[in-house]
Amino acid sequence: MTLTWRECVLRKLTEPDSGTPKHVGLYAGLVEAIESGALKPGQKIPTETAMAELLPVSIGTIQRALGSLVSNGLVIRRRGAGSFVGHPHNLLEQPLHCRFVGPNGFLPVYSQLIGRKLMSTRGPWSHPLNQNGQSVLRIDRKISINREFHVLSRIHVDLLRFPLLMTCPPEELASANIKLLLAKHYRVAISHIEQSMKIEPFSAPLRRVMELPPNAVGAKLELLAVETSGKAAMHQELYVPTNPYRLVVSDKFSAAEDLSTPSKTRSVHPLSRLSNSEEKRHEDI
Repeated sequence: MTLTWRECVLRKLTEPDSGTPKHVGLYAGLVEAIESGALKPGQKIPTETAMAELLPVSIGTIQRALGSLVSNGLVIRRRGAGSFVGHPHNLLEQPLHCRFVGPNGFLPVYSQLIGRKLMSTRGPWSHPLNQNGQSVLRIDRKISINREFHVLSRIHVDLLRFPLLMTCPPEELASANIKLLLAKHYRVAISHIEQSMKIEPFSAPLRRVMELPPNAVGAKLELLAVETSGKAAMHQELYVPTNPYRLVVSDKFSAAEDLSTPSKTRSVHPLSRLSNSEEKRHEDI
């Protein structure tokens, strides 16, 4: 029997763990209610005042928990209409470079599309993608790792070659593996991915998006997917904050490969143990 959303929340709030802040328990209870179906996608959730009358928590606690749900894309606020349940099952498809190992295996990876932008400035993507004016499209996605911390992904593609990525529905683009999308719609065959990584302080705009404290430091991964013809298909930047988990990177990339197990993977140590910079190239990812 499915619990009501209030029962889900009360169960989390009353768990025998006195060290858990109330806003964390409230957040966990609402996540459980959403994932169990007690709160369904598109359903309007009670107002903060109504929720405070039903639960043994303050409005401040409710606002903090709802803020985290909005940040993770689980709740959507509509001006003048209220707060509604989003679509929580945007699990990222085959997340080759965002697989972190928890105590029971790979942690779930949720993805939220936060924007698409035609690039007028130039950068490391410009030469390999033959940027001409605003011919390069940047796709920004905020990736939640087990809803514990966020990774920011910026993918650059040649819009003249792949116009579908500008018109692709947001809900599809949010969770799609872009390399698989290109393989499906444009028959792009990736032979390898060139990769480099550097530890650096994150800028204020990055920290705001990733909800990090001032002076936060993390890893910036740069990836260049190269086709069998030698032409670059896409450029990606991944910003990964310091975290306690081991990151696993695939040794191979294949549109048909099953990446649900770590049998064909290479492990990377937790960011706290990495040296100041590291550069590597994998010929067959």
